[in-house]
Amino acid sequence: MYFYAVRSRTSQCLAGPQQIRTFFNTLERKGVDIDISDTKKLINDWKKKVTKDTESFNDTITASPLQLFAMTLRRKYIMEGIPATQIPPEGTRIPPNYHLAYFPPRVYESDLGKDGSETRHEPPLPSLRRMWAGGELLFSANNPLCVGQHATMNTKCREVEVKLSPRGENIFVWIDRNITNKFGWSMRDTRCLVYMKIEEKKPEQKIIKLKKTPDFEQTIFPTPLLLFRFSALTFNSHRIHYDHPYTTQVEGYPGCLVHGPLTLTLLLDLMRDNLPNKVSYIKSFSYRAVSPLFVGDEFKICGRRSESGSLNGYSYELWAENKHGGVAMKGNAIVENI
Repeated sequence: MYFYAVRSRTSQCLAGPQQIRTFFNTLERKGVDIDISDTKKLINDWKKKVTKDTESFNDTITASPLQLFAMTLRRKYIMEGIPATQIPPEGTRIPPNYHLAYFPPRVYESDLGKDGSETRHEPPLPSLRRMWAGGELLFSANNPLCVGQHATMNTKCREVEVKLSPRGENIFVWIDRNITNKFGWSMRDTRCLVYMKIEEKKPEQKIIKLKKTPDFEQTIFPTPLLLFRFSALTFNSHRIHYDHPYTTQVEGYPGCLVHGPLTLTLLLDLMRDNLPNKVSYIKSFSYRAVSPLFVGDEFKICGRRSESGSLNGYSYELWAENKHGGVAMKGNAIVENI
């Protein structure tokens, strides 16, 4: 448990992160001003501690979650020659980002935040909105995760960056998740979460158009069932994905949001379906979330080969477009031959 000294003009206490958030919320309701210098000190103290935080999980790569993941994403095949209607045999490779079906967050409901999300890497400030900002995936060419393996995921908060905006501090938290099996390192999932203050006015919806012609694309219609099934499979209890009253009344969005990791997985599946040859694999994918996608709003996932390739392979631009043609997520995939 982390402990922080918290001061205000009216009180002083020693508390953990959850108690600190409650403390600040109480001050806000009473109209008490919060000393900005105390807030900065609190963030700096938390930053020093959270970047030393590490965690390790063990899991068994079983067949059933993999099959359910493919069915949730409306895939006809898990991998070539393995229909999604069948349990995949031992040794089946786990497709890129399907590791999300494993290593679920093992926390009690009472340890979640008010928005239903995990609080392990959450800054100890009140009324924060959590968003998926981006990240990077890196995969081993010769040591993929496979059904039947025992695997370990080591998690570390790599970096915390505080950026000032007209609305206050935006706190970016970078988390590395390295997964190994009995043969060694298999993949790394680096994700960036951003925490920002919830305001009364509705969040701004950016419409940024790429104006590029895709080489391949697919249309996705995100239903409430798709979002629910993805939340269930990944044990993701963040309320913005299934709780309409909370999402619209508290966070101010027009409807429930499509998961950032869901959009990411759909983009990687699109790339997987359009690899240049049968010995190609996705070596890496770096990406950034630009604006949210919403349940019930059709969107497109697109890809095109870049003019400049990598040293040993190909480079592809992948992106998701909302119903207005604005970019919701974009990134660059490096594809090489095994």
